[in-house]
Amino acid sequence: MPKLILTGVILCALFCALWGPSFLVARRLQRQGDWAALRGLRLLWPAQLVLAAGLIFAADAAGVANPAGYSIAIIIAVSVIGAAGFGAWRLLLWRLSHRRTRGAHRHFK
Repeated sequence: MPKLILTGVILCALFCALWGPSFLVARRLQRQGDWAALRGLRLLWPAQLVLAAGLIFAADAAGVANPAGYSIAIIIAVSVIGAAGFGAWRLLLWRLSHRRTRGAHRHFK
């Protein structure tokens, strides 16, 4: 039973490490006015999971030593790159959507 609990805690920590940064980016964007930022996570999180699992399986098939080390490194790298890419993508979409309406307000003054 303790091994099962330890495995659950480790999996929970790895999922938090994988999805935590992208959730924090989405919450920050939502607080800044991008109300659709959390909806984008439903596409990002499965993509991050599939990419991390694929890279871990590829590293295992390549025979890289220290499986725990490369698994954690892959999860953190996919997490940080995914969060940065998600933030840049949502920020670009937000700025493009506000660019069209920004000039319209000047004519009414």
